Amino acid sequence: MESTTEGTAEAIAPAAHVGYRAVLRHPVAGRLVAVKAVSEVGDFVGLAALLLLGYQQTGSLLGAAAVYTARALPAILVATLLGGWLDVLPRRATLVVLAIVGAGALALPALLPAASTALIASAVLGAARAAYVALTTAVVAEAVEQPVQLPYFGAAALINMLAQVGGIAVGSGLTVALGPRVALLVDLVSFLVAAAMLATLPGEERRERRDRLPPGAGFVLIWRQPTMRVLALLTWATLICSVLPETVATNAPNGWIPAAMASSALGGAVFAGVMGRLRFLERPLNQTRTAALLGAGLLAGAVVLFTGAHPLLLVTANVVIGAATGWTVGAQATFARLSPPGRMGQIEATMIASNLFLEGVGVLVLTGIAVAAGSDGAAYLVGGVLVLVAALAAERPLRTIG
Repeated sequence: MESTTEGTAEAIAPAAHVGYRAVLRHPVAGRLVAVKAVSEVGDFVGLAALLLLGYQQTGSLLGAAAVYTARALPAILVATLLGGWLDVLPRRATLVVLAIVGAGALALPALLPAASTALIASAVLGAARAAYVALTTAVVAEAVEQPVQLPYFGAAALINMLAQVGGIAVGSGLTVALGPRVALLVDLVSFLVAAAMLATLPGEERRERRDRLPPGAGFVLIWRQPTMRVLALLTWATLICSVLPETVATNAPNGWIPAAMASSALGGAVFAGVMGRLRFLERPLNQTRTAALLGAGLLAGAVVLFTGAHPLLLVTANVVIGAATGWTVGAQATFARLSPPGRMGQIEATMIASNLFLEGVGVLVLTGIAVAAGSDGAAYLVGGVLVLVAALAAERPLRTIG
């Protein structure tokens, strides 16, 4: 296993700055951005349908939260038991297969809409998504020059957030008006289109054969690198709260559900669009300070929910929450820069899977707290305190590391 001791100053120094045009012109990054634009709109249309299906079938926020939670165990299994294969299998062919698997998973709830089929589809999608994002990031780390990587991750985050805004609004609207089938079929088709586009991804250069790492090796690689270790802990605290706005929004007044569900993504889109092309997020200390703003936004949302204020104020708080969650764009670029050569697939699979696991378990625990307390504000309060404590704890070691 490669050494992952802390790199020199040169190894972690920010690369020369470039903008989004360089991303679009790059033969690999540009194609991946195009695929992301197609697939993620469908993803969020389908996610809104699955969330509302879970809520409608159970009559509880816990039903919607369970859709997220169902992705957790399969995703973590990808990082542990199967993660070692992600730096061995051919990138392009595996990405195509994963897109087809995603389409197949959505066929079940589209044909038989029910809480059980929504959970099964979510579980399969969790595993496929963990592997898919890991492989995509590995392709970027290997085939995209370092100066282009941060703007690529910024563009990817911008697309993700814009797709979330439009996809959740459209998906929730379609599901409320016509039922979940139409929204799920839109997502299914987007997976098939993505598979066709990935099949034309520029061919891989001949790669040195790499041994398959043992299960759990990604966690070891992350833990041995000081900066990645600190940022991973802060990322995990963030992801516990990341889907709280969308989940709580299923309990909003009917006329406000689409706006409340999409507002967090809107804030994230604006933040990613601006910051993804600047150098601000290249510094880990700036990443932690933005995470602290996320904690403050969650606390503001808690006040709104506890006081029963107008839903527009919750939408505003969610915009701030979504914007501040964008600090993870910088963390992703930092991981790509500091990862050992040829091991980005394993490390990214570990992060994506653990993120999905904590996202699913976290939202279930937080909504459980809200149900027990009798107010959705309790979930925002606990999440805000958690993120603020994690951001403050990360500040000192990052200053020491430099």
